[in-house]
Amino acid sequence: MAEGLDNAALVSYRPAVRALIAHVLGVGLSHADVEDCTSEALRRALEGHTRLQPGAAMRPWLLGIARHVALDARRARVRALRRDASAEPSKDDRAAIDQVETELPDPHEQAVLAERTARVQQAFGLLPTAQRQALSLHAEGLGYREISAELNVPIGTVCTWIARGRQALARSLGETEANQVETAPTRTSREANT
Repeated sequence: MAEGLDNAALVSYRPAVRALIAHVLGVGLSHADVEDCTSEALRRALEGHTRLQPGAAMRPWLLGIARHVALDARRARVRALRRDASAEPSKDDRAAIDQVETELPDPHEQAVLAERTARVQQAFGLLPTAQRQALSLHAEGLGYREISAELNVPIGTVCTWIARGRQALARSLGETEANQVETAPTRTSREANT
């Protein structure tokens, strides 16, 4: 997926990147900083696409880059305000920075998360190809109908692959780990058919 990445491939992700950046910055979509950060995030993605593992979902990777770019911009804004002795950061800026700082995991949590991620990736790699593809597309935000069209299989088959893939992951990760695995929300059969 990443080998053929070019500007055209990134265009479809631009609205999601802009929305995420605007949210992190706490400004409207038309704000100049949103456009600057969006361009920077897409530039970094284009330059660093070789680091994206083959078969990995592009959207979460790209949105992660966008989040970091937006947080960097927000921190830079606070630093600039601090340099200017006559200006103080707004309450909104200070609250957002405090929230970001508390969201960062400590080194122990990072190690636990890295170990868990490795277990999930290993279990995911053991799934049959069809289940991996269906789960990957669903994790990227595609609905059952869209996955059905993408893989050229009936929607019932997609539902089965996703359900069986989730069950296999839960078994591979153990009962206690299975309760903690975050998956995309399941859809009712009526939602899947709409």
